[in-house]
Amino acid sequence: MPNARKECQLFLNDLINGGDVLVAIGRAYMDCVPTDTVHGIPLGEENVRVTITVPNLKHALLPIPTNEATCIKEVVGGFVAWLKRLVILETSLSQASRGPSHAPDREAEGSK
Repeated sequence: MPNARKECQLFLNDLINGGDVLVAIGRAYMDCVPTDTVHGIPLGEENVRVTITVPNLKHALLPIPTNEATCIKEVVGGFVAWLKRLVILETSLSQASRGPSHAPDREAEGSK
């Protein structure tokens, strides 16, 4: 199976101010399946395996803690599970910076 490793930004929900906060830069392993495990726990449908390469908030709690680690500084360079919805892939970032990937719907614009 090819190694579908993608550079990514890792976020956590900001429970105080709302929204999401960037807590680390890492790599997401997109070729994982729900039955793959991280620290003995199956990933499931909503998670992906990641490694953290650059911690932005070292003391931030992991979204899916393990018996070995509860915060980001404890897993730099190691594998952890992360919620897919809180992972922004590098390809998503570069595409977003170029604007929409489709032509505007002219018919919808005319009905405004």
